[in-house]
Amino acid sequence: MKQFTPILFMAITLGLVAAAIYYLSRRFSLFFPAPGMKGWIWIFSLGLVFAFVGSIAFSELTNPFVTAWSLVGSILLGAFILLLLSLAVTDLLHLFLKPSPALRGWLTVGLTTLLTGYGVWNAYHFRVKEVTIPIRGLTEEIRAVHLTDIHLGNSRGKKELERIVRITRELQPEIIFNTGDLFDSKTHFNGNEDVLDAFRTISVPHFFVFGNHDEQVGLKQVLHRTEKSGVTLLMNRVAHHGELQIVGLNNMLADSDSFDIHATNDSTTVKSVMQSLEIEPERPLIVLHHRPDGIPYMADGGADLLLT
Repeated sequence: MKQFTPILFMAITLGLVAAAIYYLSRRFSLFFPAPGMKGWIWIFSLGLVFAFVGSIAFSELTNPFVTAWSLVGSILLGAFILLLLSLAVTDLLHLFLKPSPALRGWLTVGLTTLLTGYGVWNAYHFRVKEVTIPIRGLTEEIRAVHLTDIHLGNSRGKKELERIVRITRELQPEIIFNTGDLFDSKTHFNGNEDVLDAFRTISVPHFFVFGNHDEQVGLKQVLHRTEKSGVTLLMNRVAHHGELQIVGLNNMLADSDSFDIHATNDSTTVKSVMQSLEIEPERPLIVLHHRPDGIPYMADGGADLLLT
């Protein structure tokens, strides 16, 4: 059954997309009853699919055209989802206030535009969230930075990573935890430029576990480049830093009965690895895993904190 699950998932997804496009065409024909409105909605929707699929298909190419294509495709996909949500809001509003179809249409367009604009702005403005976490058995405070899902690719590159590293250094951590999806495409694997140069300016221990996007773009390349940049790879093993034990897990399923299309095909699981590692129960333990799966098995293994 498991081998058919991805096919079933794809079929359901395509069905939902088709239903969403039909819903859009019906609503906008009501809001703006101009001749050919349904046709324009279908052209927009198919253009969106073309832009997004094309940006994935050509993700390995490095030129300004593909970069722009990828960026536009990603923004259009986000706008499409926000448009559906905005339509749901105005449909709900119609149940109580009964605005005219034209007003509902302009409210939908305005809300979608505002949310899309905010989303684009938010994607390029990094925020630091400081959290104090008590950990059993830790006698001295440790200042750590958690990085995750940087997604270097056509939309983010060396400049963005340098900003992230600069902010990280300003926080003056004594250790860095990186929980994967560092790369989003093979764009930065080509040429002589090393997009991870900024990591070499970090002088504190930097532990990394890979995510599903790192696997998709080429795990061997990702691991080689991170290791070359002074990053410590934790692949189903334990490392130590002062009083801390740090377990880094591969991107895998919780157990043999689980399924997730984002997990690796590796036969190992969180359950089997946590049971096999030599962990000292009296020492504090932090687990790094790209996805929050297998938490009960981590708890059984003595984990005090999961970073994901």
